[in-house]
Amino acid sequence: MKIQIKTKLLLDGLVKVKETLDKSTKFPICTMIKFHVTKKGLILTTDNTVNSTEHIIKTKDQELEVFDIGSVMIPPLIIDIIKKMGSGVCITVSDHPNEESTDQRLINLQSVDTKIKTEINMQGISAVEFPKFISKKGKPLLTLESSHFIAILSKTVFAASTDESTPIFTGVHIKQNDGELIFSTTNRHRLARASYKTDSLVEFGNGMVVSAEPLSKISKLINSNKVDLYNVDNRLIIQSGDTTYTTTLLEGTYPNIDRIIPVNEDYKASFLIHRTELLASLEMQFILKGDSSKGGITIMKTNPEGSIELTSDDTSLAAGRGEIFINEFYGDEMSVSINTKYFIEALKAYQSKMVRVVLTGDLGPILINPEDLNGDVQLILPYRSSKQTK
Repeated sequence: MKIQIKTKLLLDGLVKVKETLDKSTKFPICTMIKFHVTKKGLILTTDNTVNSTEHIIKTKDQELEVFDIGSVMIPPLIIDIIKKMGSGVCITVSDHPNEESTDQRLINLQSVDTKIKTEINMQGISAVEFPKFISKKGKPLLTLESSHFIAILSKTVFAASTDESTPIFTGVHIKQNDGELIFSTTNRHRLARASYKTDSLVEFGNGMVVSAEPLSKISKLINSNKVDLYNVDNRLIIQSGDTTYTTTLLEGTYPNIDRIIPVNEDYKASFLIHRTELLASLEMQFILKGDSSKGGITIMKTNPEGSIELTSDDTSLAAGRGEIFINEFYGDEMSVSINTKYFIEALKAYQSKMVRVVLTGDLGPILINPEDLNGDVQLILPYRSSKQTK
């Protein structure tokens, strides 16, 4: 196997696939990157047995030149090496001179940048035992504009649980209902839901649950105009340009979170507030908390005169008080204890100038919706506070 390639082009592909490298040593071959060269180009693949990525670099514009085809597994150390090889590199793979090392390969990396004279030799192994990359079949389940796909993920993935003892809650529930694609997450203390209008006629029953962690990483790597989603052999396949991501679906039944979301008759108080003003005040409360590992507790109190008051529940380090004017207030004067970190993340999920906050009781769910009420929902369950009960 022998190729010559622009380092920028190769690094772009390596960055896309490195997220699904296996961090354990249970399957050593999965801790490496597969380089597969054909006459049409270079295919980079990683697989950690749950998630996998494949990126294709095609021979075009003399940025990639193929001399000999073949496959090899190369340690991820190559990523840092390539960064120091100048504008281009020649990669040559040959058999190990020791005839007993039948699985070993010798990899020679040589800079072709006239300003840099660098040559590196490293060891790789045969790619024969590497897992076969799953192939998409038929038409995609859904095709979405990349900007919408990234936006709907940014509004939901952060609210999924990180507790592996309840794996179903670590996922994003994706379902289709009445022409809407709905993404939902919850960790039992907060909930996020975002929707997207779709013309797709494909139905997929009660939906699917996909681990939030790989979706979060994937959303930051997409740079194509659209994404195609496939469901093949209990895996979600996401096709974005020359990059394909796959992730194993989570098993189990996702809870019916619609029954948790309050309806109008449950509302006890509601108001419109400037999102950035509320965000800044909560971030100050978060800073004053000091130990922010649990998010901190902020007391939110509504005033009939048209404002809300924010105070810290824990003043062991510093105390702060903020008052923010609100619009369209109606309902009762109330005081609720909120997880500051959760509320901040909910506000950051939106871009609207104003948000509507709905209170349903001292210990009832709190809704945070964008001003245009487009179907997106952020919900937080309040806490019982020592200050609140005094």
